Amino acid sequence: MHDGLCITTNTPPPHAPRLVIDLRCLQDPDTATRGIGSHARRIVESAPEPFVGLFDPKFPPLPIDITGRAALLSPHAYLPDLAPGAVFLNPAPMGKNPLALARLLLDPHITKAAVVYDFIPFDDAKSYLDTPKARLEYATALAWLRRYNVFLPISAATQARLVELLGPVNAVVTGVALPGWMTDVQTAAPRHIFMAGGADARKNPDVLARAHASCATLRKIPLVISGGCNPAQEARLHAITDVTFTGAVKPADLRRLFAQAYCVVAPSYAEGFSLPVIEAMAAGTPAVVSDILAHRELVDDAALRFAPDDEASLAVILEEIVTNPARRAAVVAAQGLVLARFSAEAVSQRVWGALRPRAPAVLRGEKPELAIMTPLPPVKSGVADHSAALVAALQPLTRLRVFSQGALSPLAHLRRRSGRVLSVLGNSPHHTRAYELAVTYGSAVLCHDARLLGLVSAGGLRAAAAIAGQELKRPVAEAEILAWSADETQREASFLGEIAAAAKPLIFHSQQPANLVQARFGAAAKYLPFAIYRDAPAHITHTMRQTARQALGIEDTMKIIASFGFIAPQKGIETALHSFARMRMNSACKLVFVGEATLHVATYKALATQLGIARDVVFGEDVVAENLYRQYLLAADAALQLREGQPGNISGALQDCIAAGLPCVANQDLADNIFAPGYVVRVADTLDATEIALALSQVLETPQKTEAARRDYCDTYSMQHFARALLEII
Repeated sequence: MHDGLCITTNTPPPHAPRLVIDLRCLQDPDTATRGIGSHARRIVESAPEPFVGLFDPKFPPLPIDITGRAALLSPHAYLPDLAPGAVFLNPAPMGKNPLALARLLLDPHITKAAVVYDFIPFDDAKSYLDTPKARLEYATALAWLRRYNVFLPISAATQARLVELLGPVNAVVTGVALPGWMTDVQTAAPRHIFMAGGADARKNPDVLARAHASCATLRKIPLVISGGCNPAQEARLHAITDVTFTGAVKPADLRRLFAQAYCVVAPSYAEGFSLPVIEAMAAGTPAVVSDILAHRELVDDAALRFAPDDEASLAVILEEIVTNPARRAAVVAAQGLVLARFSAEAVSQRVWGALRPRAPAVLRGEKPELAIMTPLPPVKSGVADHSAALVAALQPLTRLRVFSQGALSPLAHLRRRSGRVLSVLGNSPHHTRAYELAVTYGSAVLCHDARLLGLVSAGGLRAAAAIAGQELKRPVAEAEILAWSADETQREASFLGEIAAAAKPLIFHSQQPANLVQARFGAAAKYLPFAIYRDAPAHITHTMRQTARQALGIEDTMKIIASFGFIAPQKGIETALHSFARMRMNSACKLVFVGEATLHVATYKALATQLGIARDVVFGEDVVAENLYRQYLLAADAALQLREGQPGNISGALQDCIAAGLPCVANQDLADNIFAPGYVVRVADTLDATEIALALSQVLETPQKTEAARRDYCDTYSMQHFARALLEII
């Protein structure tokens, strides 16, 4: 039973979150490990309150320990339920696809904070931005960086460059926290000179190789370089001196390499921060560094710094470290004092101290902003007709912007002025673009169908099979998609997984798909019963019905059974014809299909001829004119509305019959899902021609007074009530 108009399948939501963190850098293979990934992980681990985590379903999955820390995970930035004064933190603002964050970055009520690592690609564009695509992507990210209002540079050097590029900004230098796996390192006897991460030319391993080769004392000590050097780099360095390359190593092995080093050398030309330097300090190993701004912040002893191309000075420093244990011990003691600044606790306090959420703003009673993405007439679609009525009902209640057909674009999703966004979807290619935008950028979604097989299949059988395979957790062949399209009763997949993950919220017109997405995808959905979208007269009289019959040329003695909507296989057309053939009427009777013909009509006409009822069956040929459609609603003696397939179907045509007070026979799922009144006779969902024939005969032979029940239904399920309930949900 339903209780009012708005029914939900989930419990009331928790308190609105105030914190959003972009977690995509922990998925992206380019950033997930070492520098950016290490810093981002430490920040996430110390988040002071429950947060919404943004992820990208196209990237590898997030680490389990990170997903466990998020109160909610979202594949997009459409987050309509954030608390006022919320904070958005981006640990990697120069990463991929900043446009995906536009909705948050353009919201003046959200504090936007960006961790800033460096501007090395900008300063060395020849090396890092060597294609037009790379330059465009970096310029785009830099432009979006200006949308943040709190900056968290990882060093004073980065802060200085930030001010040079963006002007005066609100910035707090945070440093970078020591990775968790580098704590409590056991000291070990020194065995080698170590450099961590030598793959990038900017890291400058050549100067270390030259220094090592220049000194007989150093040549006796192994030189070890970790990281992914390519064969050409390895060959070049091997030509200079004897080097051991470890490649990428696991944290436990990296701990050992740090602990067993006479010293760790960081010879970079440029850094935002140098993680190997504080890792060396944590391992009780001296750090020897190039004389650049970022290194001066960490190593204040000028005797341990060298010009990046000065191998002679580096060789002198290294020889003293490896031959003078007292000097080595003094360096370790002095540098160990620096490490406290970069503990997880110290860095976290600086990060979150700069991002205390503001007090909630005063909420004003204004009309909400709403953008709606939907097909509209002249598109031949029941969804388009329903949306046209919905738009009319929403206009007095909202500041509404409507995007339809060719006007659909990401702008509505990304612009703060759009307010909430509602994507209206049905099971046809009309909705492909709105579906793609909703999945990519997020929105509230009003889904008119319990499955999206037709919509998804429009993208090709292979893509549809892949989506079905993800849902069913087994391989799905393209032939299965074709078989399900031909016979919906055999369909196993709902194709609702992508939209269930993206929608905020996902709204259905029937309970069954809402239950399904909860059970199958773990996504809570809401349930809003279908609304009447054709205006019905306040009163329908016998005279009005007689006038409609006369306009259609229907004789007084003729009984008319009408079936409304597209003439398609899932409408149970063959069963309807068999049912009509089995009826035994004492007076003349016709079965009229009031709707657009499909490719199957020739088959149905042949069946009608075979059953001997061809003269008494009328098939529509095209979309019925609105006045003709309404005339049949008033003129018919009974309606027959059937639907084959699985539970959860709704029917605008059946609701049109109800709103017209037209007695009807419908299968139970269809009738129950729109709470059909008593003058709709239910038959089994497993369509049986004999049962349907008997039900139709009883309806025709026993006229009913439907006016009072009709008016009550029209009031309860009016589009005005629906629009208000919809706004409450989204």
